[in-house]
Amino acid sequence: MLYNLHREYKHIIKDIQILKFRTLLNSYELLAEIIFIDDSILYIKEYLFLNGKRKYSYHWQSKDGNLITRWDNAPHWPDILTFPHHKHIKDVSQIEASKEKNLKDVLKYIDEFIGSSTND
Repeated sequence: MLYNLHREYKHIIKDIQILKFRTLLNSYELLAEIIFIDDSILYIKEYLFLNGKRKYSYHWQSKDGNLITRWDNAPHWPDILTFPHHKHIKDVSQIEASKEKNLKDVLKYIDEFIGSSTND
């Protein structure tokens, strides 16, 4: 999975570090970091449990440590249209619906953001 995404988004990815990857039957745990060409970092936490449920958090921050966007599916915001999927924009209290629900969607979003800022 990460290998294919790295190939697809190599124009914005500087480095990938897999911190932890464990599998058991059809479940897995993934902790990783992606460093982009603008030195922003995406912290990845993704779990697929034996019962088929999935939990994720993709935390993207600037090189200065400021939150850009964090996507997750913690069931904290039942009034959000895409519940439990949501994103925090620039501030953990600014919550929005999220169509990005997996790493590929998040990388596409980041690619549009980084691509538009590097072309200015």
